[in-house]
Amino acid sequence: MAIASTARTDRGTSVAGTETDVPAIEALGVEKVYGATLALGGADLVVHPGELHALLGENGAGKSTLVRILAGVERADSGSIRLFGEPVHAAHGTGSRASHAFIHQDLALFQTMSVAANIAMVGGFDRRAGLISDRRTNRRAAQLLDRLGMRIDPRMMVGELPLADQTAVAVARALSHGVRLIVLDEPTAYLEARQVHSLLQLLGRLRAEGVACLLITHRAGDVLDHCDSLTVLRDGRTVASEPAAGLSERDLVRLISGEAAASAARPARTRGSHEPLLRLSHAASPAFGPLSLDLGAGEIAGICGLADSGAFEVGRAVFGLAPLTSGTMWFDGRTATPSSPAQAVAKRIAYVPSERRTAGIAESLTVRENLFMRPSVRWFAPLRIRQERRRSAKLIETMGVYPALPEQPISAFSGGNQQKAVLAKWLRDEPRLLVLNDPTAGVDLAAKADIHARLRAMATKLGIGVLLISSDFSEVAELSDRVYVMRRGSVVAEVDAQRTTAGELVTLAYGGAQKGAQT
Repeated sequence: MAIASTARTDRGTSVAGTETDVPAIEALGVEKVYGATLALGGADLVVHPGELHALLGENGAGKSTLVRILAGVERADSGSIRLFGEPVHAAHGTGSRASHAFIHQDLALFQTMSVAANIAMVGGFDRRAGLISDRRTNRRAAQLLDRLGMRIDPRMMVGELPLADQTAVAVARALSHGVRLIVLDEPTAYLEARQVHSLLQLLGRLRAEGVACLLITHRAGDVLDHCDSLTVLRDGRTVASEPAAGLSERDLVRLISGEAAASAARPARTRGSHEPLLRLSHAASPAFGPLSLDLGAGEIAGICGLADSGAFEVGRAVFGLAPLTSGTMWFDGRTATPSSPAQAVAKRIAYVPSERRTAGIAESLTVRENLFMRPSVRWFAPLRIRQERRRSAKLIETMGVYPALPEQPISAFSGGNQQKAVLAKWLRDEPRLLVLNDPTAGVDLAAKADIHARLRAMATKLGIGVLLISSDFSEVAELSDRVYVMRRGSVVAEVDAQRTTAGELVTLAYGGAQKGAQT
């Protein structure tokens, strides 16, 4: 496997490419086996100082195993691993751990402590006359945050900050002891567009200072727009390591999956004069409105906006999770404002929440048990279970859940396959309307493309109406037939998705104008 020796120079100054350059990360031929499972079978990764490098791969490709080995949490069975030229060979890392930091999704911050105290937990508390000085500790934290271009009051409780600012605090904490390498595991998975932009600008400033940044992400836009180079793992092996320049999202899907990206292309469609499947007329709740929109059977209507737009609350209201304070909801030609999810389900309205792990699945149960948490029949238990097994196999096949093992705990499946199981759970009820809140958050690119293709098939072949609400503007632009852009609780534009781009949707969400937008 050829490893790229130079980083891109159009996004920052790289010091890579010289014979004397010492890589921040040099992992060659890394192998790791758990029992009969090959987690890594020859993984290579080289990251240079002053480089923003993406590590990509499907869930289960070996990314997490490689990162744990780099962090010294686990020992590789074979291969060479060096950080700044020093070998990582002990189960607890090297002797120079101050040179690198690993920032995971949970950030490991103390929510009830101040920003300054969280930073000082690693960098140390400033003292005066032997006693901790809050003023000096706060001042030092403010200097670190200012270095990152972040205006955050160091006296604030971390739990009061948005996720993007909490991530910045975790980065500042790492910088407090002179770190030269930062590894970030899915830092943008649950951030909205403005927060993602701020975080990636922050990483760009670190890159300019010569800090090596390894970004593990499923967001193609983050990689293509900001990263210098990338490494792709597949089945525990490195299959690509190259500059990000010139690559497209389809290229990334092909590299990650080994196959051409599944097509979710929209067929040409004209809006008929028949009654819509769903109509909201001057609907309002404490979080949005009044607003009006409609959705036809077999149509995918997208809703997008910034975090304070109220877009996600629209989906909750349609499913009966949040009350409408005024206005009317029409479903299948009749007034139908569900006051509870049970009423929505009775009308064959399905809802997929954005918080998969906390609201979409029960991790302690099997896939079959998740699919049938609400028994569809009241038969004698053994007969019901036998029927559930037959139907589970069919639902799993329909949604492409892999592996096709309904009696396996759902916690053993990748994020993408868990999400497919959540969608399969609702297909068993043959819904007329599918409400999706961030349906591919935290899902790898290949699984995302597959889910998109299957959603398009549900709409075109089964006539299911899909209300797609997403913080991923690219997803909305690519999958929808029409898009409603929301800002501060109101619909500010309705656009034909086939004639717009993600960038134009972002512009509208921030208050700009788009040629041809209907407002």
